[in-house]
Amino acid sequence: MQQNQLNQESSINRPGYQLDSEKQTAERLDLQQLEQQNQLSRQQVFRFVLSQLLATIMLSVILLFFDRVVAYSSLIGGLIATLANAWFAIKVFRVKPTAAAETLLTTFYVGEIGKFVFTGAMFMIAFVMIKPISVVTLLLTYLFIHIIPAVQNVFAKD
Repeated sequence: MQQNQLNQESSINRPGYQLDSEKQTAERLDLQQLEQQNQLSRQQVFRFVLSQLLATIMLSVILLFFDRVVAYSSLIGGLIATLANAWFAIKVFRVKPTAAAETLLTTFYVGEIGKFVFTGAMFMIAFVMIKPISVVTLLLTYLFIHIIPAVQNVFAKD
């Protein structure tokens, strides 16, 4: 019994054991910081998508006072941009930040390709199935909605 206690005490006092313990503590702190940064990024993306959705709705409501076709064309353009960005965000943040670099990169590529396919499909559906439609309004709103996160970053307080 005393021999086991002596072995434990001597292993604790070994210099290599302290380095391993310090290394594990540093790794735990790095993981905590990574998780914290990931959580902040999720919140920021949620705010971006929410602001895009709100801007789409507000713009469409304002345009409704002028022309019904322009208003729903604006709504469609804004929703195409917002839903594609939301899908990408969900796809990317589904993977843990501690995953292998190859997994993270693959997720980004698949998410971006899926976003392009989704966007293209939604534009085709809009142009083929919705008549009448204001193509100029739809495209301008689509582009405007994509600018919102950049503008939001410029005016962000934190």
